Amino acid sequence: MMNDDSSCKNRFRISFIVLITIATFMSVPALIAQNDPSSARLRGLNNQLLAVYSRLLSSPAGEAIALRSQAASMFQQRLSVLGDMIENNPAQALDFAFSQELLAKMSASFPESAAKLETAGAWEGELEYVILDSPNLTTHRTVLRMKVGSEAYEIHFAKGEPDGLKCRDRLRVRGVRVGSRVAAADGSIQSLAPAGTCDPIGVQKSVVLLVTFPGVPAPSIAPASVYDTFFGTSGRSVSEFWREASYGVTSTTGDVFGWLTLDAVYTCDQYSAMRAAAIRAADPAVNFTQYNRIFIVFPGGGSCAWAGLGTLGCESLSSADGGFTASTAWMLSDYFLPGNSQYDYGVKLATHEGGHNLGLHHASSRDFGNEALAAAGTGGTLDEYGDVFSTMGSWNLGHYSAPHKKMLNWMAEGGTIRTVQSNGSFSVQPIELNAGTVQALKIQRGTSGSDWVWLEFRQPLGNYDSTLSSQVFSGATLHYEDATTGTHSHLLDYTPETLSWSDPDLAAGKTWIDPYTNLRIEVTGATSSALTVNVTYGTAPCVTANPTVSLSPTNPSVYAGNNVNYTVSVTNNDSTGCSPRAFDLSSALPGSWPTSFSQTVLTVSPSSSASATMAKSVPGSTAPATYSVNGSAQNADSTGAGNANVTVMPPAPPLTVTLSVPKTTYPTNATVTMTATVLQGAVPASGASVMFTLTRPDGTTTRTVTTGSNGQATWSYKVSPKGPKGTYQVKAQATSGSQSATASPITFTVQ
Repeated sequence: MMNDDSSCKNRFRISFIVLITIATFMSVPALIAQNDPSSARLRGLNNQLLAVYSRLLSSPAGEAIALRSQAASMFQQRLSVLGDMIENNPAQALDFAFSQELLAKMSASFPESAAKLETAGAWEGELEYVILDSPNLTTHRTVLRMKVGSEAYEIHFAKGEPDGLKCRDRLRVRGVRVGSRVAAADGSIQSLAPAGTCDPIGVQKSVVLLVTFPGVPAPSIAPASVYDTFFGTSGRSVSEFWREASYGVTSTTGDVFGWLTLDAVYTCDQYSAMRAAAIRAADPAVNFTQYNRIFIVFPGGGSCAWAGLGTLGCESLSSADGGFTASTAWMLSDYFLPGNSQYDYGVKLATHEGGHNLGLHHASSRDFGNEALAAAGTGGTLDEYGDVFSTMGSWNLGHYSAPHKKMLNWMAEGGTIRTVQSNGSFSVQPIELNAGTVQALKIQRGTSGSDWVWLEFRQPLGNYDSTLSSQVFSGATLHYEDATTGTHSHLLDYTPETLSWSDPDLAAGKTWIDPYTNLRIEVTGATSSALTVNVTYGTAPCVTANPTVSLSPTNPSVYAGNNVNYTVSVTNNDSTGCSPRAFDLSSALPGSWPTSFSQTVLTVSPSSSASATMAKSVPGSTAPATYSVNGSAQNADSTGAGNANVTVMPPAPPLTVTLSVPKTTYPTNATVTMTATVLQGAVPASGASVMFTLTRPDGTTTRTVTTGSNGQATWSYKVSPKGPKGTYQVKAQATSGSQSATASPITFTVQ
């Protein structure tokens, strides 16, 4: 046994080695530096861990404990940074997450820190979808929580969620998980929630729960006043808004209960617990199975970052009277104070959160700078609440837009919505009227069939749109629908020369010609009862644009001296009037790595994509680290680039396998346990395949077993009562990845 002085010196020596190893790898390009953004921090932490991992694989067993101890804090730091990145930038998190192969190797090498590594995989479960709206309705947060067995995971999509996703849909995602947060590379809806009692058509049975907390006085709001806000038949109310906006097919009736004091003080971020407490408090007086909409009004006390929250669709809930299905909206009581203009704020907030409950996302605006609409595939600048002419936008009482009414089945294509794909003249009735005639045009843009311009006509009719800016009553209000839109609606600005979004309409006497498709929309006249419009399609011009380039996978693992392959996808964003274009493929990163392509030139038609394989040869001297990789597509006019990473793993040490049996002699009818221990260097090789070969005096038997986390594979062989006596020989061959090893044979005797 070493004395205390030598033990201390040895620990110091190992710590010093670790520090020198980390310092050496800090010379790798693009590593961590003070005040760098999270991507640089994560790259640096990846490389520090790879440096320690490399040292561990080549160190004697005596140093392994200290190396693992030194690495533990790095694992924790990396886990924290990656978890935050999943929440704030899931696409970037996927770019820096380790591959499944590397995760398995590091888990086996650092078993004490394995729980601090991310998990790559696929998950499936029922979804809860909640939208949280800020008090000024300019910022929001969405929470997508998927139930997987007894766990609940927050889902953060890297490229956009599946269209139409809502509560109770069964969702499957693939990606990377840290704790309860998942960065989803993709997702698909496995089954849709049944409409049932959540159907937005018909009378919605609503229960309004006025709740407060222990020690918090109930707000000075009379329940009767809240009842009028929701169910009043004169003035403005949620029920009358839905009745007018739906042309009479949807309304709400119900009851108000409270004020109820809950069992604890809940913050607005504890909305699920608050709802459960509100149901418990109201259960003696309320049969919740009779309602499909729950509205909870509660005091915020200045501590709530949200004006209101709403589930997107309905959830499965429980009460003393049994299970039921309902949507939920949580709203601050401040907006329900009686008196003049403030009175309408309750209706505005409730029809907004209630719109989420019916299944609607926000009414956004989409800005393309000095033009009303840019080339197909252009994202533009989105303002989440920018459509101030819909209550799903920022603080107004306007009807839901035509695209949203279509989602709710309040309007239908072939009925009040006319689909336009050829030249024609049209008369459009005000969207407020229950006219049974054309109230919106869905105009195809170009020839792709995926881009549409929605045209509607607004008038100050009824009790709600009369509150809007007068400018929208003089022309056509237009929204855009493409792959970016999803279940939102995107208002366009047809007066881009002004900075204001209060005047977005294409006014009577004005004409817009789409420079990318030659679609022409001319508003020839507007009266209080109809808007007249001419739509014509000209020959589509050619307008070129930079291509979009993406690389997959985002962060594969490879050993130095080997090749790593990527799929390079190129999308041609030219307008439909252009001819196919040839794009030359190239790559500049990492600069010194030889690169080859399965095709050096891709010819791609407008609005189409093509792909090629890019092979990177990793020089044998490359240090273990996470490196930046890029791919470019260019021709004489345009260039596009995509980025990814690659992680070079430490060289795999030699694979070894040894055999053992507990005894050398056995009687007949005994069980012989043969154990193969597989190591990669000094580290147990988990998941290695071991083929045992047992040669008896009368023949040969084989068995293949996979090693566990301890690197061991066992075969329990039962000797037959009438089995031959004599010498039995055992052999074993282990395979892990591209490596294999053969154990020295051992023998035992049966007598």
